[in-house]
Amino acid sequence: MQKKIKVEELGLGMYFCGFDAAWLDHPFWKKKFLLRNRADLMAARASGITHCWIDTERGRDVAPEAPFEDESDDAVEAAAAAPAATPAPALDPELVHAQTLCENARKATEAMFNDARMGRMPNMERCVNVVEDIAKSVVQSPNALLSVVRLKLADEYTYVHSVAVCALMVALGRTLGMDDISCREAGLGGFLHDVGKAFIPIKILNKPGALNDEERAIVCRHPELGHQYLCQDPSVPDHVRDVCLHHHEKTAGDGYPDGQRGTAISVYARMAAICDVYDAITSDRPYKAGWNPADALSHMAASQGHFDRAMFLAFVKTLGIYPVGSIVKLKSGRSGFVVRQNSRDLTRPVIKVFSYGGDQQRSAPEMLDLSATPQPDEIVQRGGEEWAKVSRLDALQLLSTGKG
Repeated sequence: MQKKIKVEELGLGMYFCGFDAAWLDHPFWKKKFLLRNRADLMAARASGITHCWIDTERGRDVAPEAPFEDESDDAVEAAAAAPAATPAPALDPELVHAQTLCENARKATEAMFNDARMGRMPNMERCVNVVEDIAKSVVQSPNALLSVVRLKLADEYTYVHSVAVCALMVALGRTLGMDDISCREAGLGGFLHDVGKAFIPIKILNKPGALNDEERAIVCRHPELGHQYLCQDPSVPDHVRDVCLHHHEKTAGDGYPDGQRGTAISVYARMAAICDVYDAITSDRPYKAGWNPADALSHMAASQGHFDRAMFLAFVKTLGIYPVGSIVKLKSGRSGFVVRQNSRDLTRPVIKVFSYGGDQQRSAPEMLDLSATPQPDEIVQRGGEEWAKVSRLDALQLLSTGKG
């Protein structure tokens, strides 16, 4: 007998039968299984989905009066004896933590935008705390948070984009050799860079098609609108206001709003220009699918006069030639999902390889370090149709290193 419950009520020993949500939002490879693993329970609770289904005849029911640990051994054994599909591999705890951090930061960003729309000044203490958490995460596990934020859904873009740019700014600052204070300053600028979009009509921001000239002109006002808003609060640092105003400037001088050129653009604004564009073009939007990360870097490298060249090369070093999250095709015919960089050779990342059968079912992935000697395989092509077959949270499973 299937029963709908809140995800927060889900517990070990329950027979999980799926989320009350679209299949693409499902964080497990198997739709139905006995919930035995605490890491799987954490992944379910971190999914952001509110309700799920359980089978009370094949596992335990919700019992608020008695936690699972206190139930009788007979009840536990009965649940464990029920036939169950094999659960998905546990997520890397660092990825679970990054999921939670990203969701908390997204909520803080949404609150910041709502404050702006209501005419209230940003809660700078809350903003600084979010940036501190993001900076710590980037230092402790650079790949985890950057992996999670690039798997955002199209309708999360406005808010998670600010989180992503913040994380990318901190990571780029570390590659550039900035100290911790400077990295956090860069991150705060990235977190608040797009606050001006709070004053742009939602129907324009989420328009499922190309903007006309009038709509484009309205969107291009967001740096000035954000700057005007932040200037009302003396507690907002000058460098944050500058990043907000000038993150769309180009080194050739044909950016906006002031047409600044070269080093006349501040260091943090030049960093933000790179991080903003990268996250924008690799993100799914209502009107387009995100680019493969490696293709995005290739496109940006060909954009003459847009980015500070030395900073862009440092950005490539930060992410790798094949950034985490990239899909690559291998000489062996398989495809791989990049999960980690090899600092000694950016052309040979660590990947999880998989292949598809005739029924379009993906094989179980395996870890492959392309820097191993002798080299077991090599990348021959970026991207591929497999990207469309890897769902948002399924991709998160692939990113897992298999710990836990």
